[in-house]
Amino acid sequence: MKARVLVLVVCFSLAAVAALAHGGEEHVMGTVTKVTADSITVKTTAKEPVTVGVVPATKFTMGKMAMKIDGLKVGDRVVIHATEPKEGTLVADTVDFSTPKAPAGAGTATAKAPKNTATNH
Repeated sequence: MKARVLVLVVCFSLAAVAALAHGGEEHVMGTVTKVTADSITVKTTAKEPVTVGVVPATKFTMGKMAMKIDGLKVGDRVVIHATEPKEGTLVADTVDFSTPKAPAGAGTATAKAPKNTATNH
């Protein structure tokens, strides 16, 4: 019985740590549909548009490389960690992005060399 209670306490503790690790941030994931100097609009994985504000303190990264907002383009995939300073308004703390994946088979076609029809005699 004591072992079950101990396991239950450990599970609750781990859940609480996981919840606090994100500091109450919202996560917005999807594809960029619009970029302005002060906001990013994302078509989320749930197919809903979400607009997130951008402030001077917002950090942008592509992979492990620091970027600026002008590196972000429509079609890029993003994961935005944002806070909600007031009800219904999101402001980005960090924006992690990558370029869209090329469609399957894109760029893999190679041009065939023309056949040499001349003969040397």
